[in-house]
Amino acid sequence: MLTTESITFGKYKGFTLEHVFKDRDYCKWLLGQDWFENSYEYLYNRLKEYNPKDYFLKGFDSTGEFLNDYEYFNLNRPEEVSLPLTEGEKICYSYYLGMIDDLRNKIYDRLENEEENAYDIKAPTNWLKHFEKTCGIPRGEFKIFLSAYELPNIPYIVERIKEEGGLEYKGAKSFLIAKERSEEQEKWWEGVLKDRYGEELGAQFKYQNCIFDFLNISTNTIFECKLGLKDFCDEQYRKYKLSLGEYRIIYLIGRDGVINMEKKEIYTTNKGYYDEYLVQIPLMKEPSYLDKLIEEFSVVEVEDVSGLFGK
Repeated sequence: MLTTESITFGKYKGFTLEHVFKDRDYCKWLLGQDWFENSYEYLYNRLKEYNPKDYFLKGFDSTGEFLNDYEYFNLNRPEEVSLPLTEGEKICYSYYLGMIDDLRNKIYDRLENEEENAYDIKAPTNWLKHFEKTCGIPRGEFKIFLSAYELPNIPYIVERIKEEGGLEYKGAKSFLIAKERSEEQEKWWEGVLKDRYGEELGAQFKYQNCIFDFLNISTNTIFECKLGLKDFCDEQYRKYKLSLGEYRIIYLIGRDGVINMEKKEIYTTNKGYYDEYLVQIPLMKEPSYLDKLIEEFSVVEVEDVSGLFGK
C-alpha cells in the first residue's frame, strides 16, 4: 500500500518524497503547478515547508563581526545534521566543511600577520579535482550534493569573503555565467528530449558512481550535454568508458551539434564549423580525448538538430 509520501506521477513515480526533495528545480516546478496543489495537498505542503539549508545552518546570536556571523562559517558538523545523508553525501559535506574552514583560517592567519587586507585571500585551485582524487567520488556527485541541499559553491564563498574586504572576485562571476549557460542548455535539450520520449526519459541518471544528464530508458541511450567540444574533460572520458557495453551514448553540443558515438556521425546545422574543427585535430598540440575519438567521424548537415528526436 502506498504511503502518503509515495510519488504516483512523473519521473519520480514509485519513489518517495525524499528523492523529490533533492531535485530542487523539479520541486520549484511542482510548487507552481495548480494540479499538484489541488490534488496532492499533503505533498504540496511538505515541499513548500522544506528548506534544506535549515538542516545545515546553525542558529546563533549576531556579534557584528563577519568571521563570527557569516552563516557559512556557522555550519553544523556532520553529526549534527538531522537529515538522513548517504555515506557519499557525508563525505561530500565533510570535504565542503574542510574547504570553508581552510578559507576562514587563511583570514585569521592574515589578521595575525597584520596583512594589509585580511580578506584578500587566494581562491583554491583544482579543488574539485583534489576532491575526486582524495575521496574517490566523481566530482559530479559533489555538485549534485550542493544542488540537492542548496549549499553555495566554493567560488560564492570566496566572493562573499572578498566582498567583505571591498574586493571583487571575478572567478565567481565567470563561474556563475558558465553555470547559467550550462543550465539553460540542459533545460533546452530536456524539453526537446521530453517531447520525443515523455516518461521514458530520466534525468540525472546515476551509473557506476557517475551522474549522466539524461537516459532514454527504453533504448538504454545516455545523452550528455556539453556547451562546446572543448568541454569534454578527463572526467567525461572516464564516464564515457564506463558506459560502453551497457549504454549507447550521444553528446549534445551547444544547440547545434549532436554526436552519435555509435554511428560515428556528427549532425549539425553548422557543418562548416565542425568540418574545420575535425581538420584541425591532427594539428592540435593537446587534443582532448573527444578530439581523438571523433577525428574520423562524418559530419552530416541537418536543418534542425531538435528534429533528430522528433516523433
